[in-house]
Amino acid sequence: MHILYDLIYFLFCLVYFPYLLVNQKWHPHFLMRMGFFSQDFAQRFRQRQNIWVHAVSVGEVLAVKKLIEQIKKSYPQGRIVISTVTQTGYVIAQSNFTQGETVIYAPLDFAFIVRKFIQVINPKLYITAETEIWPNLLTVLYQHKIPIVQVNGRISDKSFGGYQAVRFLIQGVLKRVTIFCMQTSRDARRIIILGAPKDNVRVVGNLKFDDAPLEKGFHVENLGFKAHEKIWIAGSTHPGEENIILDIYKNLLSEFKELRLIIAPRHPERTAEVLKLVEDKAIAAIKFSELRKGKTLYNGVVVVDTMGDLKALYSLAYLVFVGKSLAVGGGHNVIEPAAFAKPVLVGPRTDNFKDIVQIFLENKAIVQVKDGEELLLRMRELLRSPERMNQLGRKAEEVVAMNRGAVEKTMDILEGILKD
Repeated sequence: MHILYDLIYFLFCLVYFPYLLVNQKWHPHFLMRMGFFSQDFAQRFRQRQNIWVHAVSVGEVLAVKKLIEQIKKSYPQGRIVISTVTQTGYVIAQSNFTQGETVIYAPLDFAFIVRKFIQVINPKLYITAETEIWPNLLTVLYQHKIPIVQVNGRISDKSFGGYQAVRFLIQGVLKRVTIFCMQTSRDARRIIILGAPKDNVRVVGNLKFDDAPLEKGFHVENLGFKAHEKIWIAGSTHPGEENIILDIYKNLLSEFKELRLIIAPRHPERTAEVLKLVEDKAIAAIKFSELRKGKTLYNGVVVVDTMGDLKALYSLAYLVFVGKSLAVGGGHNVIEPAAFAKPVLVGPRTDNFKDIVQIFLENKAIVQVKDGEELLLRMRELLRSPERMNQLGRKAEEVVAMNRGAVEKTMDILEGILKD
């Protein structure tokens, strides 16, 4: 099957590589994905019991952070090797893991490349976050008798349809995975339908609930805000959403003059674009990095141009909108603001976090709107009712507390494998 997988992947790369070049996403480290690394780099893995953890991008990297901390405590003789695919995931992994871990880019899924990676890393255990099915990588790991554990597994509606179309290719690969730790019973059913042995599937919950922040990272006074000002954070926004947010903000300001807006675009490289949108609305704007350096902004909009600060910023919010749910579909993590007992609003398109959002909806701990008009209406209602806002925030915090524990359940499984 290696030849078939390689052929399919080669055809994919014929399309993917030009896309990288046209969209300026090619980077020097991409050569690492092809198996080019120095002898000095390879020396890091010699004579160590390496545990390879794969997390494709930012969300997955942050989701496994607590789990990696627990692995290091339980298995101190091991070295953690973290692989990722995206540049933002790589940067976040480097900034979050600094105590002896090695961060690399994942190999392209050609058999000869993954063999080289496995030979160099020589992992005792391979852990992959969420649902990353790389046929050649998983097959070669299996051939080398290296246990494979999928953690925080989930299969969205879109992914399920895609995997079903190629079930004949992946069902054999899924039988090579030692254990699937799935988020929900629905995810478990889907992975079994796709070919995973039922006895190898566990439901342990979502690691992201355990990664929810517990301490404040910033204080309003340190950032130049006044104590009476109410901060609205629009987090992880995507193109098309900032315009809606800014129009709503201008509308609300006439009644709620103490309202202040912080916009955190999902991709910091869009900072200049978002700043221009703000200025085109005749509103003053400032970068968050400038605010941290002491620059003062009166009655304007803060645009977050840094990575890794949004989670801590949520602690300052009076209320929160989580993006990629209005103009763009998919959604983002609502657990982070909910953990700070913040009232959270989202748009209708939260497919990537459907199960998490559903848990909050069932507990009446989140507000979901169908469009920008309803977002304005519901925000106005909340701002007029501090009691309702507090109630919504308390319920959100309770939902997070009720769903913690996935890290402990996953660790029980990993420790059994590591002992064997």
